[in-house]
Amino acid sequence: MSVQLKKMEGKLRSVDLVVEVHDARIALTGRNPEFYQKLYAIRPHVLVMNKMDLIDMKKHRQPIEEYYYDQGVQHIVWTDCKRKHAAALRDLREVMLNCLRSEQRFNRQVRPEYLVMVVGIPNVGKSSVINALRGRNLGRTNPAVQEGNRPGVTIRVQNRVKILDRPPLYMVDTPGVLSPSTRNVDDTMKLAICDLILESATKPDYVADYLLYWLNKTGDFSYLKALNLTCQPTDDIQRLFIEICKKHDYRTNCLIGTATEERWDFDRARKQFIELFRRNLLADMFLDKDRLEELGLI
Repeated sequence: MSVQLKKMEGKLRSVDLVVEVHDARIALTGRNPEFYQKLYAIRPHVLVMNKMDLIDMKKHRQPIEEYYYDQGVQHIVWTDCKRKHAAALRDLREVMLNCLRSEQRFNRQVRPEYLVMVVGIPNVGKSSVINALRGRNLGRTNPAVQEGNRPGVTIRVQNRVKILDRPPLYMVDTPGVLSPSTRNVDDTMKLAICDLILESATKPDYVADYLLYWLNKTGDFSYLKALNLTCQPTDDIQRLFIEICKKHDYRTNCLIGTATEERWDFDRARKQFIELFRRNLLADMFLDKDRLEELGLI
């Protein structure tokens, strides 16, 4: 067990509810099973699917919920905490309050306030959930916890943050903790595409190659239009890089021996291609369609 997970477990005595935030783009991939074993088994649990605006909800919401209800998850809430949709934040608040009011508090009954622990893997929006609820319920616009667009911004269990006056409700942010179990290539690449693991943990060329493979496999050729390319779809990532460089005139100077030689800038082409997904410029950003198909849910 990681040091951070041990610290979370040590704080459970004062925690009334555990909220797990996950990225809706990989709804079935990457969740840490140790959260259930160490946290949910002894505290009520709400699963929050954040970034719902990045997937086709009409197509994917029902099969995802069906999958998790079959797994024993009782409470699923969909949010987009960057845009702070009022209805989604209201739904989350009400689900949390219902859970808190229906559970025995045992040794925590002497405290008038409730404490909610927010957990999840890195960069799924845990801090955004806390700030959005605080802003919506208390009218506070300044962030109480730091947000970031890269994994690892929260590095330790944080101080509690008040998000509701009546009843007094506090949340505590925690560092993202990845599953220690060995992941397969598909899971690792999906996490990397969504920028949920550090870039140093994978090779960017492999990430771009997998993204191209996935887009072609699912028949999503919107990357051609997004890149202003007129060529046919290709499964050769090097060929795609060349087409991007030609179209946008991406060049760089390389030192070969004592001479300088101009070459295509594949680094810039690769970054632009991966950013299509991360900036939501493709037709569909849901990466777990294959899992749902294997389970017969779509």
